[in-house]
Amino acid sequence: MFIKSFIRRMVLGAKASPEAYVKFLREKGIRIGERTRFFSPTTNTIDLTRPWLISIGDDVQITNGVTILTHGYDWSVIKGKYHEVLGSSGKVTIGNNVFIGMHSTILKGVTIGNNVIIGANSLVNADIPDNCVAAGNPVRVIMDLAEYREKRIRAQYDEAAELVREYRLCYGRDPGEKELHEFFWLFTDDSATLPESWKTVMQLVGNEKEANKKLRQHSPMFKDMQSFLESVK
Repeated sequence: MFIKSFIRRMVLGAKASPEAYVKFLREKGIRIGERTRFFSPTTNTIDLTRPWLISIGDDVQITNGVTILTHGYDWSVIKGKYHEVLGSSGKVTIGNNVFIGMHSTILKGVTIGNNVIIGANSLVNADIPDNCVAAGNPVRVIMDLAEYREKRIRAQYDEAAELVREYRLCYGRDPGEKELHEFFWLFTDDSATLPESWKTVMQLVGNEKEANKKLRQHSPMFKDMQSFLESVK
């Protein structure tokens, strides 16, 4: 394991791990908050021509293939035609608690607010306000975050049940705690006895204490995981 890790660091350098990449970007001058993560540094393109123009907040999840740009080189065509150099640059600001979906591109001059979900394959060429879901090429606001939360609450059982049915078809047995680690709110309200894989989920985005309190207050659909599994036909 150590040898593989060493070789990976030698080959990939700063992109060998999410932690190494964040450290590298900070050293270049990009402001990055706490618990922000690049899931696939080798596929991310972050514009380093003007790193001081990029500010990324706390608890930002940046997924595969995301590109962040602080400049454009389109002025080269103007120079070719009119012989003029017209520079291009703009600040990019990403707030706190933001998810950026796979293969999205964030262009110069854009501000993304707090508590925002950016859908996959989005072209973010305009500012996005706080507390919303946005997607598309070009990007547009689809709904506010509270509305999206209600949509996700309604979908929980159906998606979890589908996961169980397909797992049974594939492996001939029920999924376990690890496979259901995103759906355990359906069948527990006991924050004191969570398995390790569920505790890890509760620790995400730095609000474990608040999440545990919320878990204890909510009313699960089933009394335990086995009852949930038995409900899925």
